[in-house]
Amino acid sequence: MGRILQIRVSATTFDEKAVEKAWPVLNKLVWEKGEFMNPSRGVMELAHAAFTAVDAGLLPSQQAGALEKDARRAEEIRRSLEQALGDWDAKTADRLAYELEDVLDELEQTAKGL
Repeated sequence: MGRILQIRVSATTFDEKAVEKAWPVLNKLVWEKGEFMNPSRGVMELAHAAFTAVDAGLLPSQQAGALEKDARRAEEIRRSLEQALGDWDAKTADRLAYELEDVLDELEQTAKGL
């Protein structure tokens, strides 16, 4: 580590099209209105965008209510994953990556029913 520059382990989505394919309804629901200016639309960004859409009132109340529990859980896992990466704890980060994808699967199923 440098005096100012911090070295961290990171997680990135190699193919953002895979995110669209895995969670098409959720992906469209949280990105289509364009409130999010993030040019990257990977797994971590989708989890954060779902939480933000619910928490900031960007979705109609019925949709937000249905997604709220899992969106909050996804954000909690995303933050824990970032912490594990910052701590260079690859084993925990790997476990959390699977948990995050599982919660996104649950959000997708809920979004399909809306």
